[in-house]
Amino acid sequence: MKNLLLLFFVMYSATAIAGSRTGHHGDWLVKCHVPKFIQEKPAQDSSVQSFQEFEFVASDNTDAATLKVWVNNKPLIVSIDKRPSGYYRIFGKLPEPLVEGKAWIKVWSESNDGCNDLRAWNVFIK
Repeated sequence: MKNLLLLFFVMYSATAIAGSRTGHHGDWLVKCHVPKFIQEKPAQDSSVQSFQEFEFVASDNTDAATLKVWVNNKPLIVSIDKRPSGYYRIFGKLPEPLVEGKAWIKVWSESNDGCNDLRAWNVFIK
């Protein structure tokens, strides 16, 4: 009984370690290429009169089906346009413009090889 319990804990810990090294397709991760989010408009830490629309570009290794966007911690549905280069142009529009305070834009996605990345930036509204 004691050996059986020990065997259970060894097997459980081995799966916990292996689980963190597998991608979302179930294969082993050898190299990790995180998605990149670039060319934000409005740019990080910029000041605008009002905020309603924004856009950015995601790298070609982004799994577009996993892309999630929040503005001020509220999920937002965005438009995703794949460019001929393989990169994605992401466009978002709030239902109503923000006229004061700040907009905190947060983007998360997985890459095609199972890695993930989170990018966040602020836009200040004056």
